[in-house]
Amino acid sequence: MSQIEIAQIIDQIKQEITVDASGHGKASIRATARLADVQDSSLRRALLSAALEPSALAKSLIQQGFSPAALETWNEGIPDMGVAAVIEYYAFDAGRYCKQQARLVCKAFNRIGVRAWMQDIMGWTKPATQPQEQPITPALP
Repeated sequence: MSQIEIAQIIDQIKQEITVDASGHGKASIRATARLADVQDSSLRRALLSAALEPSALAKSLIQQGFSPAALETWNEGIPDMGVAAVIEYYAFDAGRYCKQQARLVCKAFNRIGVRAWMQDIMGWTKPATQPQEQPITPALP
């Protein structure tokens, strides 16, 4: 797997990524699974297992501060920090399920960050802030 092939995957999943007005990104389960080189159905099962009998991935995400209830809502989109955690899991912590592609994606994201990457591919720019009005000071005589 080369960086060119990863770029092709990114191009294919671009429409499955959103960035809100505050710059926080979300990716579909399918897009996240493609980046990690795993089946989206197995990723979905792993996330849904969090409430009853957590999978190794769900346990890893919970240990990183994601709540089991939040993992169940990820069917609607995985937040950018969750995408990074899932890819890192499949890159280094999944034992025999570790994927070379996940390692390459993880290395690429480590350079710029998942949120910045999502913002970049979606063309998001930080909204310009309005200059603060200066209080009117009375003229001194």
